[in-house]
Amino acid sequence: MTGLRALDRVWAGLLWALMALAALYIGFIMLAIVYVTIFRSAGWAYNQFVFTLIEYGFIYILFLGSPWLVRTRGHVYIELLTAAVPERSRKALSRGIATLCAVICLVWAWYTLGIFIEQMEDPLAFDELRDDRGMRLWTITVSYPVGFLLMAVEFLRYIFGREIMHSGAAGIANERLELEETRRSLTEAR
Repeated sequence: MTGLRALDRVWAGLLWALMALAALYIGFIMLAIVYVTIFRSAGWAYNQFVFTLIEYGFIYILFLGSPWLVRTRGHVYIELLTAAVPERSRKALSRGIATLCAVICLVWAWYTLGIFIEQMEDPLAFDELRDDRGMRLWTITVSYPVGFLLMAVEFLRYIFGREIMHSGAAGIANERLELEETRRSLTEAR
């Protein structure tokens, strides 16, 4: 059992690191937008590649941060239905919803992996809008299968693990539960 806990901690650390990278990228985008805006307003020449990094960054942020959001239940989901059913039914319903989410993520991971491989193998697959910068299309699509696969793994944790995705408390009660859970996880991390 301790081996699984150690593996889970390493996995959680990886997901946290990806989320932290996404957060740093948000900071970079903020600074890059300020840079581009100041230079454009002043009429100065600026590096056009920075604009491409801003645009691509939104996709990277989405797929780097999403697995952590699934793990911490920070993604958007609605508790109304799961709050209205008895606990035994709630567990089955929650695991069913997590199964559907995992299957969808795995299907998307499979198809986006195909897109990535196709673009990686095609020497002429460049971003047509940024052709002058030589951006290969695979540089953006590489994040799709990775993100979907990591999210699928996190949804699988809710299917086969002790925890279920839904707490059964809708609205404000759910926010209180999440706050208590966050406090507990922060004290465990110390």
